[in-house]
Amino acid sequence: MSPQVDRPAHIQTLISSVDRYNPGNCHLLEDYLQQQLSTGTYDLHANLALLKLYQFNPAILSPSASLSALFLALSNAPFAPDFSLSLSLLSDSFAVGAALPPLPAPHPDSDDSDDDDDDDDAPAPANGGPREPKGEYECVQRLKTLSALLAARKFRAFWALVSSPPTEVDGEDAAKVREVNALVEGLKESAHGWADRVRVEIAGEVERCFRSLKREQLAAFLGTDDVDASIQAQGWKLDGAEVRIPPNESNAPKAQVTHERIEIEQLARLLGRSQA
Repeated sequence: MSPQVDRPAHIQTLISSVDRYNPGNCHLLEDYLQQQLSTGTYDLHANLALLKLYQFNPAILSPSASLSALFLALSNAPFAPDFSLSLSLLSDSFAVGAALPPLPAPHPDSDDSDDDDDDDDAPAPANGGPREPKGEYECVQRLKTLSALLAARKFRAFWALVSSPPTEVDGEDAAKVREVNALVEGLKESAHGWADRVRVEIAGEVERCFRSLKREQLAAFLGTDDVDASIQAQGWKLDGAEVRIPPNESNAPKAQVTHERIEIEQLARLLGRSQA
């Protein structure tokens, strides 16, 4: 595994050694995940290592961290298999909508841990039973829908769903829909610059498919009326209401003629074998 320039040294050491399977290091990867959200960075391998830890140790699973890892994959690499890879590592609690595992006990260094002998008679926290899901499974389904829309290049539908979430869904009660909407909004608020990164990826897809398009059409694809920054960043030209995209290998393919030279000796051997 090649190190990334912006990956902390202790994270590189952790995920490239056997320590990546030590559940005691889970909080390090969770802290790094939060750092990615706040700084707008993205480290697929570190996030996959965290999800793998959850897969092997369901009792320490963090629903919010799992959803955050999915959302980072969706927003940073919408046309790569990152989202599918992350989704495949989620536990059955997310896959089938079952009750989530019990909340993990506080970390030894956490302020929540109690070492005072005076409280020995205090009742133990109720971590033994499963925790009821709070819309996490439905939130994963929403993220899967968003990923599918991007994969199908249905950009208008993607921005419509992510910007104006539904208030009613067939087969789901209103309270559950509100829970999902709140979870998605929380993911959007925590992931710094996520929309801009999605627009950059969409602009790359537009560049591979179009030589020109209307400004309003580009605005619909990017989910914003302010497309000047994207046009300038991509090196495109604005001609009135038309956006001109320079030719490249994808939007201006050139026909290639392949010539094959067959020697007479090769033809003679071929004919000889066919008559044998």
